Amino acid sequence: MIKRTLGILLMALLLCTAGFGQKKTDFRTWEDSLIHLRNEVMAESDETTRLALNEDFMSLLESVLQMPDAFKFTWDSVNNFSVLASPDNVFKIFTWYIVKNNYDIENFGFIQVYNESRKKYVLYPLYDKRQVIDYPKTQIGNHNRWYGAVYYKLIPVKDKNTTYYTLLGWNGNNLFTNQKLIEILHFNKEMTPIFGARVFKNYTEKVARVIFEYSKNATMYLNYENQEYLVNTGKYNPKTHDYDYKKMRCDMIIFEELIPMDESMKNVSAYMVPESSLNQGFIEEDGKWMFLKSVRGANPDKVRPDYQHKNRNYYSVQ
Repeated sequence: MIKRTLGILLMALLLCTAGFGQKKTDFRTWEDSLIHLRNEVMAESDETTRLALNEDFMSLLESVLQMPDAFKFTWDSVNNFSVLASPDNVFKIFTWYIVKNNYDIENFGFIQVYNESRKKYVLYPLYDKRQVIDYPKTQIGNHNRWYGAVYYKLIPVKDKNTTYYTLLGWNGNNLFTNQKLIEILHFNKEMTPIFGARVFKNYTEKVARVIFEYSKNATMYLNYENQEYLVNTGKYNPKTHDYDYKKMRCDMIIFEELIPMDESMKNVSAYMVPESSLNQGFIEEDGKWMFLKSVRGANPDKVRPDYQHKNRNYYSVQ
């Protein structure tokens, strides 16, 4: 209860200082307070108290983000929740998670975006709705139908009329599996956020987002980087008894292919693991993501280490 009181006192202090109209808000102080409160949430062993502290954290963050000039703050000291800003300065997205006693993960967030017609920044709260989404891979909906995740990479792509913000994210899911996501965020004319879009071409499924689900004991690589890779030319070389390949290099989403630990477990996500020697990817073409079934990733600027399972900080994936 003492910890919950701390969050309430911080909120009260914020509202008081904001009401007196200070010349300049000390966002660094509020950042430190939020980091501290977030640490309290993560360390709390009692689920009821943990959920209550999370409500305090969300309320405090909401109040801070509504203060004048909040959008200009960089949040560069945050290490226990995720903050991503679009390169075009249209929006920022804040995401984090809590762990339930049964090891289920619940995700939360905010989108902070400028609304031209209202001449102000608007906040959209994000609550994890993935448990009530019937068709998660194909659903397209607003912020009230958010498939929760903690995002660590933001990639804007444009077609003729729309900018699609591609988000790479992690979801701890449950006791048995983790998930990695390629989510698509865009905005309608009223600047309401819309999650999901059919921008994936030549993929194995017709999807509005890509969801990878795999064993809790595995670590899957999913990132956006400049890659040098080989593409089959379709020309058979009788000397090598193989097809000729040509080298290509560009920015791409690259990820490890998931394979079953046992052939009899092909459809059981808890038995799916990433195979580091089998890479697949997406390359942007005219605002769409074109699927590459087989990529021989060979980034000359980055040495990929041998596979070693370890716990990672998914707020700043390296």
